[in-house]
Amino acid sequence: MHIEWKDSYKIGNDEIDAQHQEWFRKINNFLEATDIESMARCEAQMYQYTRVHFKHEETLMRAVNYPEFHEHIQKHHEMLAHINTMSAQIADFTIDRSKWRTFLSEWLLDHIAKTDSKLAAYVDHPETSR
Repeated sequence: MHIEWKDSYKIGNDEIDAQHQEWFRKINNFLEATDIESMARCEAQMYQYTRVHFKHEETLMRAVNYPEFHEHIQKHHEMLAHINTMSAQIADFTIDRSKWRTFLSEWLLDHIAKTDSKLAAYVDHPETSR
């Protein structure tokens, strides 16, 4: 199981694009883990990195007074809740990685294509993005 990064996923903000690529690596480490201990370790690393990435975006949104700040933050909270669910499923041995692979790839690609690309467009051209 693997989610492949493609340059077509770039949103035009170098720092966020680099963070997205790292996020793909963290997710793939989780998907490729071979036992419950490594899954738990990789999930924890993915969770921590997700929080770092989200904090970066949230700081950027505040700095530019992004008008869709609250909607974007809500999506971040939803993703963190999903990762917490994943952690609980690892702990009680009910994890289904194929379902998580589907969810993670769909959520991530949708979030990048819709939510983060709007943020990048606003950062680049706030006067035309309203």
